[in-house]
Amino acid sequence: MTFGRGIILPQRKLQSSVGAAENPPVTPPRCIHEEQTVFITCRAVGRSFRFVPTEKVTQTLLFVLAYTSTKFDVSIHEVVYMSNHFHVLMTAHTKCIPDFMEHLNSLASRALNALRGISGTNIEKGYGLVEPQDPKKVLEHAVYTLTNPCSSDLVLKARHWKGVTTVGMRYGDELVVRKPEYGIWGQKKKSSKKSAKKRKRRDARTPSKRDRSKIPKTATLRLVRPKVRPELSDDELRDLVLERVTARENDLERVRQRAGKKILKMRVVRAQHWAAMPGAEDLFGVRPTVSSTDKWKRIAALQRKKVFEEAHAEARQRWLGGERDVVFPFGTWLMCRRYAAQCAASLCC
Repeated sequence: MTFGRGIILPQRKLQSSVGAAENPPVTPPRCIHEEQTVFITCRAVGRSFRFVPTEKVTQTLLFVLAYTSTKFDVSIHEVVYMSNHFHVLMTAHTKCIPDFMEHLNSLASRALNALRGISGTNIEKGYGLVEPQDPKKVLEHAVYTLTNPCSSDLVLKARHWKGVTTVGMRYGDELVVRKPEYGIWGQKKKSSKKSAKKRKRRDARTPSKRDRSKIPKTATLRLVRPKVRPELSDDELRDLVLERVTARENDLERVRQRAGKKILKMRVVRAQHWAAMPGAEDLFGVRPTVSSTDKWKRIAALQRKKVFEEAHAEARQRWLGGERDVVFPFGTWLMCRRYAAQCAASLCC
């Protein structure tokens, strides 16, 4: 094919590009369902230290987490906020994980921006979601979450971490967190009388109308035990988790001693600038979506995931072809939420 001044474009490449435009690649859909236990990892934008655990940042993130957990039907099992990412082990009793994460990250980002007097995004758009397939893996995720500051060589003991962490809580504990009186919820400075007279219209942000936030002054974060080891009481299960935390702390310390490494300590961690970033990372590593201590359970979960994705792709293709009575597989979230598509009631993922 010839265009303009004798420029020849290969016809095959042109056709392939057109075909790619008609069927662009899409992100694999996630299966979101009720009573779903997940291990979530979310990172700050550019892996910068947006969550550096200063006193105000920690109080802000803790309140945002407590408030968001009360707005959705979820059970929080473990949480830790590192300087540039955070982990949450939780169970969603309804199909609310995407909404929960959107609300959590949106409110946290706005609060951090107001605290620092900046604008823009603080948290990466996507997040890692791993669904454990057996009780042993759930406990492993719990221990991994609590000891993350130790495995990063920041502190010696998990309880030494001054950021947001549930290591000091027992199952059934309720932590009442007060809404910070700074940042996004801080009182605005009153304007001078001289500048107020120059206004031609009443300002909606006058002192009488400020701080009209519907967010309550306190929020409660409740730590709930995961549905594992039913033969153990809440205290016995918590003791088991903390014992494994201690064992992992000791293992990590032995590794550091053999390598001649030292911990960074909280004083140095808190002194880091929130816009600083760590070194380069491997961008092409494995990103798991399921986890299990049993090889065959993991393989079975991956096969179910593949069946779900194939059924979703087929239903989506029919939907794009104009069919509106197509039924998407159980666990479909985005198509049902955004386009009110039908979703199967039987479990297939």
